[in-house]
Amino acid sequence: MTPPPLHSLAGLTLRDLDYVLAVGRTGHFGRAAQICGVSQPGLSEQIRKVEALLGCTLFERGRRGTRPTARGAALIPLIARIVRDAHVLMEQAHGTGHDLTGTLALGIIPTLAPYYMPTLLRRLRTSHPDIALRLTEDRTAELGRRLLDYTLDIAIAALPVPEAGITSAPLFFEPFRVLAPRTHPLAAKAALSSTDLDHADLILLDPGHCLRDQTVSLCSPAPPQADLDGPIATSVEMLRYMVDAGEGIAVMPALAVDTATDARGFSRAIPFASPDIGRTIGLWWRATDPRTPLFEKLAQALSTNTKKAGR
Repeated sequence: MTPPPLHSLAGLTLRDLDYVLAVGRTGHFGRAAQICGVSQPGLSEQIRKVEALLGCTLFERGRRGTRPTARGAALIPLIARIVRDAHVLMEQAHGTGHDLTGTLALGIIPTLAPYYMPTLLRRLRTSHPDIALRLTEDRTAELGRRLLDYTLDIAIAALPVPEAGITSAPLFFEPFRVLAPRTHPLAAKAALSSTDLDHADLILLDPGHCLRDQTVSLCSPAPPQADLDGPIATSVEMLRYMVDAGEGIAVMPALAVDTATDARGFSRAIPFASPDIGRTIGLWWRATDPRTPLFEKLAQALSTNTKKAGR
């Protein structure tokens, strides 16, 4: 067989380029192979093939991980653009159809997923029985990245969207509650204002959760960094347990506390006096996706059938 001519990319596939991007994101061949669903030797072989076709080394391999070479750092953004453009081409070629069918990759933030997913799944199975969902739970920034990387089709997260290239539609408003131990002074109040949080012993989620940022934004002025180094929880459920244990108070989404908190007996969920303190949950998707009319229709159906949480 005649070898490809110099500078020819014959034999290079989009899947090969996906492997390059996965290694670039993770800095690790093993983790990249897991994400791509292939063996590490197989992925390494394809990376070597890409390097041979491009005539340069993309990654420096070492015991402490993998990092792009200077040439690789310059080329990886171009590879990402090629992959994105290829996905746009396929989306535009396939058109919209009249309804959502087939596999749909849906991402959702962890502070919402356990409490909203049962309702969401019931409604989707009723309204769109031909959809095969592939679910991902991740933080807001990662969901945005996955949408732009074409590993997600839609996401459900708080608005506004922080990323360019993503559009959205509101689904429902979820008020916040303050969860406090029953022995805490705030637990005796019928309703709270945001100023009640200013000098309170707040427990926060770890950095990266949008609920953490939303909690800090309620404090006026925002507490100094030293005051943010107190108790940290890794999930909403851990927040609940830490409050139950008497470590402090926490701002919680209404869906997480309105049904089961009083039954536990250790803490009380107190509403804010202002009905506007909370978050708007929305449906996200890529602005270039030709299924936009279908996603808008889906958002409208979910919004119509979802009561304002906790109201």
